Amino acid sequence: MTLVQRRPGVGFPRSKGVLRLTGSVFDEPDPAAEPLDPAAELLDPAAELLDAVRRFRGDQVTIEQLAAALRGTTVYVAVSDEDGGFALSTGRNGELSWLAVFTSLGQMAESYRAAGRGADTVRYGMLTGAELIDECLPDLPRGTGLVLDPGGEHGTALAPVPGLVPDELAVKKGGK
Repeated sequence: MTLVQRRPGVGFPRSKGVLRLTGSVFDEPDPAAEPLDPAAELLDPAAELLDAVRRFRGDQVTIEQLAAALRGTTVYVAVSDEDGGFALSTGRNGELSWLAVFTSLGQMAESYRAAGRGADTVRYGMLTGAELIDECLPDLPRGTGLVLDPGGEHGTALAPVPGLVPDELAVKKGGK
């Protein structure tokens, strides 16, 4: 899927506290921030989310189960400065808007490199899937779906349907 007409989303004032601006995706990581325990990966919520995505794609879990896995995961989104706050960048494809959401900074960096933007300064924010679904999506245009790890091997577009987004934001059959 190619997203066109990139544009900023709705600003998130710093006082809201949902989006924690973390830095630029191509900055060198702080070695002190790396987990020291190799077993920590076994408890990684992102690994649980990726497993849920794989099972969702195989019709083994419902959208509600996938949303529950997303809610318990930390995710990363590209942000831009906007009038003293932050904005999420969305793209359009047809009648729907899409928000790129990444399960890791490595996935995010790889996606931007593949798009030829490896030399750009890409600022990102970190938030939980619950904050994304409950607080960010309602502030974006109705009909905004999620693209999880775009360009990655497990990249998945999740339309704004009941079970993933609040009912008042969901697009029902027929686009209404």
